[in-house]
Amino acid sequence: MPAPTRAVPGDVIAERGEAARGARVDACGRVRATTCGEVFLEDGGARAGVGARAPVVPRVGDVVFGRVTRVLEKAAHVEIAAVNGRAPRGGDFAGVVRRQDARAHAVDSVELERCFRAGDVVRAKVLSLGDARSFYLTTAGDDLGVVRATHGTSRATMLPIGWTEVQCPVTGEVEDRKVARVDE
Repeated sequence: MPAPTRAVPGDVIAERGEAARGARVDACGRVRATTCGEVFLEDGGARAGVGARAPVVPRVGDVVFGRVTRVLEKAAHVEIAAVNGRAPRGGDFAGVVRRQDARAHAVDSVELERCFRAGDVVRAKVLSLGDARSFYLTTAGDDLGVVRATHGTSRATMLPIGWTEVQCPVTGEVEDRKVARVDE
């Protein structure tokens, strides 16, 4: 019998073996769940247990994807949607790209409104834990920056035409962005 991926108390999660966290061995030697959650195997399948997946929390150096919610003169605010390719659990996380962290060069002359717009999807790296409300993020790197931009009036997905510009395929209008190199 294949092991289920999720279990509730009383479910058989293994026909034999040792019980790990969230499980017990019944009188017949089967491993049964004692809690709700995802089934996991340890020691090459010799031990089975049940538990909630560990919450995904951004850490320094993690790559995050998020949507820009607001762009101010000194910082762009980002709602984090994924951490290292996994959706965060246990709460919503916010990030801030400060002006000095938007680009790797010419940081004194960066204008954030020429790098991001509200609604853009960005790939960024976590610099530090920041303040109590948000993580400090950086887009200084070739593979970091805007990965998806939408044109304001046509709502079409804009196409990158360089490191600093995107173009609307419908209207032909060109807008400034800090574009990320996306490997296809």
